[in-house]
Amino acid sequence: MLPAFFEAIRATAQPCTLLLLVPPIIMAIVTRGRWTAFAATCVGAVLGGWLFIANVVALDGLQLQLSGALVVAAIGTLLIAPSVPQLRWATTMSAQAAIAGAVTFVATLWWRPCIGEELGAILTGARNGVVGELPGITAYMLGAMMPVLGVVLVVRAIDASPDAARRAGRSAGAVGLVVAAAVAIGRHDELVSTLTRWTTT
Repeated sequence: MLPAFFEAIRATAQPCTLLLLVPPIIMAIVTRGRWTAFAATCVGAVLGGWLFIANVVALDGLQLQLSGALVVAAIGTLLIAPSVPQLRWATTMSAQAAIAGAVTFVATLWWRPCIGEELGAILTGARNGVVGELPGITAYMLGAMMPVLGVVLVVRAIDASPDAARRAGRSAGAVGLVVAAAVAIGRHDELVSTLTRWTTT
């Protein structure tokens, strides 16, 4: 398990991992580093990783676009919730955790990883039985979330004023909206191919 964990940490430095990392990092900033949101993020990543090795869900075409639209709606809801009385529910700890976990889960379905030795072994082993590979992919996905943990720690250490935190959340949210909107309008393949090219050059 540890080799998979550390391989995932190394992989986070590669551009091909950005499509997995950007949404949960944005959630960490928008939710102001809440531990509940980070815990839900890890759960979402692990569940997505399990589906990935099981090859249960493979979004394509319209499904990808709909998932992008859902993430746009989720991030947009978090951004405008403080100023819209009907959406105040989205400012609660439990709602933010649920949204962070859901967005991260969707991000794992967008992800097209660079296959290293450990992840390759997990995928190969999963052909003969997914259950035996669950510990390995769990460790891998948790390793991939370590940059998100870093952002959470930085956000909590800075402990910005409410106004500054709101501005940071809006800026991060804007980046998330751009990425999700690109998927929603059918640019997922272009994003993946560009990130893969950056990884190999």
